[in-house]
Amino acid sequence: MNTSKTIDHALPNRERVKHEESLRKSWYALFVLTMINSAHYLDRTVVSIVIEPIKAEFALSDGQLGLLTGLFYGVTFALAGIPLGILVDRVSRKKLMTILVLTWSGCTALGGLAQNFTHLALARMGVGAAEAGGSPTSMSLISDFFPPNLRSSAMGIFFLSMAVGGAMSAFIGSFVASNYGWRAAFFIASVPGVVFALLFFFTVREPRRGATDPVSKTSETAVAPTLKETFNFIRSQKALVHLFIAMPLAVMAISAISAWLVAFFMRSHTMSLENASILAGITFGAFAAFGSLMGGVLADYFGRHTPSKRLIFVGIVSLIGVPLAVVAILVDNTYLAVGSWFALAAVSFATVAPTFSCTVTLAKPKMRGVTLAALQVVVNLIGYGVAPFLVGTLSDWYGGGESLRYALLTVIAGTLGWAMLHFFASARHFENDTERAREL
Repeated sequence: MNTSKTIDHALPNRERVKHEESLRKSWYALFVLTMINSAHYLDRTVVSIVIEPIKAEFALSDGQLGLLTGLFYGVTFALAGIPLGILVDRVSRKKLMTILVLTWSGCTALGGLAQNFTHLALARMGVGAAEAGGSPTSMSLISDFFPPNLRSSAMGIFFLSMAVGGAMSAFIGSFVASNYGWRAAFFIASVPGVVFALLFFFTVREPRRGATDPVSKTSETAVAPTLKETFNFIRSQKALVHLFIAMPLAVMAISAISAWLVAFFMRSHTMSLENASILAGITFGAFAAFGSLMGGVLADYFGRHTPSKRLIFVGIVSLIGVPLAVVAILVDNTYLAVGSWFALAAVSFATVAPTFSCTVTLAKPKMRGVTLAALQVVVNLIGYGVAPFLVGTLSDWYGGGESLRYALLTVIAGTLGWAMLHFFASARHFENDTERAREL
């Protein structure tokens, strides 16, 4: 019997089975990471859902509400982001993620115990500091679970978490807060993070860094670049520099919507808290989910032969968002306004997954933690931090019964149009900068 032929035929089968098993584990890990990020987004946005009851109890201005929903969170996020990004590139990402999730969940629960503006502000700052490491850790892991040709799709699934978290926030606003008060909303919001942190720790393996990069020879024993080396590399990547400008601008639109949509429905369309929360949940549930998923899938489709077309696609999507924002904000017909908000949410969320996927590809494997953390710092400080505060401040400045309407229009339409220019600029440099990222 010729055993060598039997072995030769068996090897491909064994390799195929091994590959399929590895892929199943990668998709499972992606599911758990997506649910963790859903808890992340829930804990971040729950304050926005109950913004009107908090305003009434503590007698706050719109400017103070903007601080609670954005700037306080964004500042601590920015301060913690880079140190946590350094840890992502150097320590066990599995252990780091578990600690971070348990910490931000605990701070969310503390928000429910707040007795004044200061107490709630401190709790929100704690959430921001811990959540600074969540997305960089997740995306660093995803880049090692999935190769470049699948990363936008994987990121699209990952950023479904924003929609899932938004839907969870809406449920808490429409049911828990309406029936049991805003404090109960914070307590309930803290639970999912604890559950999925433990599931992640006990069931997900940590992949080798650079495992799915085609030319990468990165090993776990390789020394991570210094912070100076990483920032010098980021500055030298023109495509990355433009993404560092475009992404915060695009997220400003998302943040303005998430922070103020419930209040907008209540003020400009005279809805109840329950109805406004339900519509916000649909906006950030079904339509944001659709946009996030399709943004990743379509970006991979258009970029299958020319990777830079992923960013051209994102630039076009940003442009489409401008007229949608005008209609959603200015029309008085409630049905047309709600439908336009649905479409605007889908378009806005379609930019996120391809942008982070391209960011990962433009960074060397041992630089991804710091690169993603740096981008997240800018995104959260400007996108999530400044945008809600800017809308609130502009609303106070404009004055009148429709001040919030015009503040939202200024911020959303302006930032999407500006972001478009930088997405197109990034696309021009993407191919050359990708090759530089693969050089050892």
